[in-house]
Amino acid sequence: WGKGWGKGKGKGHRGFTPDKKAWIGDLPDGVSYKELHEHMKPAGAKWVEVFEGKGKGTGVACFASPEEAAGAIAALNGSTLGGAAIQVDVWEGKPKEGAEPAKS
Repeated sequence: WGKGWGKGKGKGHRGFTPDKKAWIGDLPDGVSYKELHEHMKPAGAKWVEVFEGKGKGTGVACFASPEEAAGAIAALNGSTLGGAAIQVDVWEGKPKEGAEPAKS
């Protein structure tokens, strides 16, 4: 028991702050999160996701620090994955429509 559970289970990219994430775009059809992770790992990616449905062709990579995320964006934007040049850019959390601004 307990194998594969615990740390990181079900957390996904929501466990990372936006400054530790990089948005990935122009992913070719059929690229899996495993392929994306292999591509992003040398830059320090801790977690990647490839989105389906509305966000098809896009994904996210998460890093241990904002500096690693910025370095990966600089290093990997325009790199080739699955035969296509991908975009790697800053993650901008899209506010939900009608969401109240956070009160400090």
